[in-house]
Amino acid sequence: MPFIHIRSYSGRDQEGKQKAALAIIKAASEAMGAPESAFTVVYEDIERESWEAEIAQKVIEPLRDKIIVDHGELV
Repeated sequence: MPFIHIRSYSGRDQEGKQKAALAIIKAASEAMGAPESAFTVVYEDIERESWEAEIAQKVIEPLRDKIIVDHGELV
């Protein structure tokens, strides 16, 4: 059911990625009333120098009207 796709600068180790994914699943499960077992999480490393062109322009901008939190602030 819920699919969470995390894209972040590369450099984090697998343990840190797993810890973040589990924390996000726990919080989302509580907020959405969905069981933790229903979630799928993908963690994708993006090089800093590619972020603007590959993520900001191609992913974030086309979804601008669907953003709920931007830079830590509710929209």
